Amino acid sequence: MNKEAIYNFVKKINSACSDKEIADFTNQGLIELTKANVCWIGLANWETNKIEINRLKGTEVYKKDKKLIDDIKKIRQTISDFYSNVEIDELYEYMTFVSRDNKIVRPVIYRNNTLGYIGLASDDNSFYRNNIDTINIALEYIESKLEILSLSDERDKNNKSRMEFLASVSHEFKTPLNSIIGFSDLLAEKLKGSGHEKYISNIYQSAIFLMGLIQNVLDFTRSEYKPLELRLEQCKSKKIITDIIWSFDEMRREKNLTFNYTLSDVTITADPMRFKQLIYNLISNAIKFSKENSAISIVSYLNTDNEFVFEIKDSGDGISKKDLSKIFTFFTQVNRNRLKREQGSGVGLAVCKIIAKAHGGDIFVKSRLHYGSTFWFVLPQ
Repeated sequence: MNKEAIYNFVKKINSACSDKEIADFTNQGLIELTKANVCWIGLANWETNKIEINRLKGTEVYKKDKKLIDDIKKIRQTISDFYSNVEIDELYEYMTFVSRDNKIVRPVIYRNNTLGYIGLASDDNSFYRNNIDTINIALEYIESKLEILSLSDERDKNNKSRMEFLASVSHEFKTPLNSIIGFSDLLAEKLKGSGHEKYISNIYQSAIFLMGLIQNVLDFTRSEYKPLELRLEQCKSKKIITDIIWSFDEMRREKNLTFNYTLSDVTITADPMRFKQLIYNLISNAIKFSKENSAISIVSYLNTDNEFVFEIKDSGDGISKKDLSKIFTFFTQVNRNRLKREQGSGVGLAVCKIIAKAHGGDIFVKSRLHYGSTFWFVLPQ
């Protein structure tokens, strides 16, 4: 048994990215390993239970051997018929029957499912005896690689199903939320001066928060399924940031926070919706974790490398050194054992990272536990 040849075969199989590539690599590789005149492989679809990938590779000797060509054609058709009629026990018996002397036909099995088969033939009547051990070893690697690809396909299908489910659920959530937000505005106007404004404001802010949370979870799911798509436009950064700051005015006053901001009036190239999401998430976090009667500082500018920089600093709980490395990881909430004053989803900062990276930039943090945090992102222009 040529161990180096088997190693090269395994290396080639492991590089395959699809079932079709595995079929092609198997045919070529097993002919080289066993010196067979012909090798063929059939891979079935689990759902239809039919052979859908058929590959055959023959040498010049095979192409001139009419009897062998007819024998192989009959074997392939018989196996295909067994699959169509789901007669798996009979299939195994048939493979055992034809595997002798100059032929080897073996099922490809994983997860107790027969996903296909491989066959080889030669003009040497001792071919089976000399090569069956090599074929069995090669089969283990083929089956293992097919399982890996199958798991990957299942993951992609599950991600797609999850995306479709979340898109449907988000629509069902967003429709009533938009109504709540809209009617909150109307009620605020009608009840102005009645002393009930703070209740309407709480309804409004809670609905806005929930809407943002739904969007963040959707963005997280999309990021697993496909890269974030951007629609780049020219944006007035100062106006966008100022408008978002003012949208938090009620939350700011509830905690008696002071906003100190210096914003350069620059036009940038970015996806407006995603840019707003970046700013909104960072300001929301700063307010959420700031202590009462404290200040939040915001600056934005173009640096010497022609990058747009947004920086926000709070004097809140801060983040421990051991937690800094995971602050941008999805569903990670830090300091929660000791500091339970505020709740978060563990999604917003991770989404910020995705948005910044999609723009070719990045987001950073420096912090010290109990002494506040500074977050900043850069977007190349």
